[in-house]
Amino acid sequence: MNIEQYAKESKLPLKILRWMVRENMVQNPLSDTDLIGLSLVEKLWGKKNFLRVQLTQFSYKRRLHLIQTSDLESKWERYAFSRFKNLPPKKKIKMQTIINEIELTYGFEIKPWHKSKLYKIRQKVYDLRRKEKMSGIPANKEKETLFLCSVKL
Repeated sequence: MNIEQYAKESKLPLKILRWMVRENMVQNPLSDTDLIGLSLVEKLWGKKNFLRVQLTQFSYKRRLHLIQTSDLESKWERYAFSRFKNLPPKKKIKMQTIINEIELTYGFEIKPWHKSKLYKIRQKVYDLRRKEKMSGIPANKEKETLFLCSVKL
């Protein structure tokens, strides 16, 4: 059985299975040993306790960044998010500059649907900044502050 067929029957995404093949964790087509290992991964996939233990290895800042970018599927989308997020306050960058950087770095031509995705990413960053400004608390400190406020002294 190859990974495309397995992905149709499994809750593991094809993208993850392809990554596992690139990292030599499994082979394509899948062997009996690979199928046994993947069945174990499927049982653990998305389990809260398993994820919690893994996430504790990350710093708070890294966990927050992971949450903020979890809906961004590709590297170029996460790059654009970071590029917009790391701009100094009140400084803007032209969309064409970001487009040129992505095309040069990732080696593909930006299509109209890519541009619409970039505009959504930029808006997401602006919304995060507005949230920080309205609350007076930087977004990466908000959860920590809320937790400290909720603890009874």
